[in-house]
Amino acid sequence: MVYKSPFRASRFTRALALMLAAALPAALIPVDAAEKIGDGVAPTYDEAYYATLDYYGNLTQGSVVKSYALNGATAFTDYGTYDEVVNLTDGTIPAEKDDTTTFDFSKANAPSHFYFEGKTAAPFAALPWTIALSYTLNGVPTKAEDLAGKTGVVNINLDIIPNENASDYAKNNYTLEAMALFNQDDILSLKAKGAQVQLVGNLRTVLFLALPGEEQHFTIEVGSENFSFGGMTFMMLPATLAQLDQIAKLSDRKDELEDDYEKLNNSLDTTLDALSSMTGSLYSSAKGLDALNKARGTISAGKGAIYDGIDTSKLDMESIAALLDPVAEQIQAAGETLTKSKGILQTMSDTAVSLKTELSQTKNALNNLEKSSGDLRDLTVEMKRLSGNLESLRNALRNMDNIPSVSSPLAGYGDIATLRQARDTVVYLESAYQTAISGPSPAFSGTFEEFVLTQVSDQETCQKLLAVYAKRQQMGADSFDFLLDNSGSVDAVLEALNGTTQEVNSTLNGIAGPTADVVSRLAYICDEMGALYNLLDNVEDLAHIGQSATSKADTLLGKVGELQTLLSTYEPKAQESLKTLEDLSVTAAGSIRNAEKLISDTEALARTSGEQLDEGTKQTLEGLAASLRQTAAALASSKDIKSAKNSLDSIITDTWHEHTGDVDNLLNMDSTAPAQSLTSGQNPAPQSIQVLIRSQEIKVPDKEEEEITPSAADKGSFGSRVGQMFHDLWSSITGIFH
Repeated sequence: MVYKSPFRASRFTRALALMLAAALPAALIPVDAAEKIGDGVAPTYDEAYYATLDYYGNLTQGSVVKSYALNGATAFTDYGTYDEVVNLTDGTIPAEKDDTTTFDFSKANAPSHFYFEGKTAAPFAALPWTIALSYTLNGVPTKAEDLAGKTGVVNINLDIIPNENASDYAKNNYTLEAMALFNQDDILSLKAKGAQVQLVGNLRTVLFLALPGEEQHFTIEVGSENFSFGGMTFMMLPATLAQLDQIAKLSDRKDELEDDYEKLNNSLDTTLDALSSMTGSLYSSAKGLDALNKARGTISAGKGAIYDGIDTSKLDMESIAALLDPVAEQIQAAGETLTKSKGILQTMSDTAVSLKTELSQTKNALNNLEKSSGDLRDLTVEMKRLSGNLESLRNALRNMDNIPSVSSPLAGYGDIATLRQARDTVVYLESAYQTAISGPSPAFSGTFEEFVLTQVSDQETCQKLLAVYAKRQQMGADSFDFLLDNSGSVDAVLEALNGTTQEVNSTLNGIAGPTADVVSRLAYICDEMGALYNLLDNVEDLAHIGQSATSKADTLLGKVGELQTLLSTYEPKAQESLKTLEDLSVTAAGSIRNAEKLISDTEALARTSGEQLDEGTKQTLEGLAASLRQTAAALASSKDIKSAKNSLDSIITDTWHEHTGDVDNLLNMDSTAPAQSLTSGQNPAPQSIQVLIRSQEIKVPDKEEEEITPSAADKGSFGSRVGQMFHDLWSSITGIFH
């Protein structure tokens, strides 16, 4: 019996559980809550907008006419803002509320096709173009009302400007056809640049075309003896021709194409730049090969001198080998000399050891001599210093001068009263000078000295005043005035000071002579002590020299021992090196002779193959240089290629931009895009959509038309009137395309 785990379920069991889990919530939902499944039948419709314009393009009346195929439906709802809704099929009255219009046919027999008209101006403002008309008669701007029946040349100017307020669908997919009809029998001439002009019966048909998003300006030039104009007829509709599917595919892949083209363009730029930069390198390489070939020629021309040099070198090598032959014997003699030198140095070392004791005793004796002279040296140093001081004192006493007397700083300026009067005059002039140079408009602009010259006419008085002014400036005004105002007291002090100075001079003169003699004798004794000092210097120098000599001798004897030790260590290695050098000299002589033989063999080989190698190298270098120049010349055309590529890139880019918004939206067209209702985005896409516009006629009214009263006018709907108006027009348009 095979045991089966209760936790293992078959795939079928798990799948069944999942199905039940998914079905259970649906089974729990009430039947009334489920959304009702419809029959899939929905009305379809076509939409046309009819508008009439005045002479200049202003809207006078507009209506939307919608044609429904009910497909068995008993009601439909239309969205849009209408001024009035007119049933063009039966008497069913629509229900209108909040821009919503509903037709319900459940209480009557529903028609298979149903038409209604919605009067509205709203779609006109959202059309992809705005239209403007203007007129000239014989080149003069003229009102349309004044042109009927005129003779001359009339220009009908048509300006078609893209409307930025239109939807993207309308701007990218609508085309515009503008048409005018002229009776061949009523005109003298007709010109319409950029238009397709065809004769249909006796009617001259002028047809203009504007692509999506394109701005156009057209002119129709009509010559007539009795001008009349049936008005312009415009038709706007989405382009849905099957042939435009390729444009839709191109538009879908626009971004991808732009990326790929940009990558290709950049790659071409990189490649062409690289090729262009290679041109200079190739020419440089060719020049380098030329220089190399020139160098080859130089070498070829100079190979004779090289061969001569080789011969000379062989002789030199033979001479060197001959010189190396006796080197081995000379090295052996050097080894023997080194051994003898070692023995002699050993004897010198033994003698040096015996001299060290005697040098030590000599050094101690010199140290004692140097120490005994120390105290005597100190005494002589002090005596020498005293001698210098005494000499200075003696010179000072002998050169002593009398102390000079002191005089007043104001001496030489005259009596005090006159000086005070001059000072007061200077103070007055200083005040007057400050007044003259101050203020916004100064009366004087010179210096104080120049000012005094202008105020004092007497030259002598002027100079005295300036001298007092200069002294006062030098001493300071306060010091000068104090001395001047207290001159009596100052003179008394100066007189007492001069008396004291005379007494001091008399006393100094009495003691200066005897003192100088005593000082001179002391200085002589000190000079004698200086001689002893010099002798001590010699003793010390001798002791010092002896100590230095013994130290150097001691050091030298130590170095002799070190030299002996070093030579004992070095001698075996030196003997080994000399042996190696001996072997090396023998080997070098043999190697040089072998090298001489190799050079001789190489020279012989070069002489044999030199001409063939030289000629082959010459041909190779010349051929390679020529090839590089040809390649560089070919690559030089990369600039022309890049220029052509840039021109092509500019053409492609400009063309792409022209047809993606700069000029028109041709490449933005999508013939497969669903049409959009002109009245509301809530409406489903119409089967077809078109806009028909007619401008006002220019003609002289017939008498019979003038007699018709308004009551006798057509009572039909706008749709019927428009239909009649465009009946003949539509026949003409379809005739052109067929």
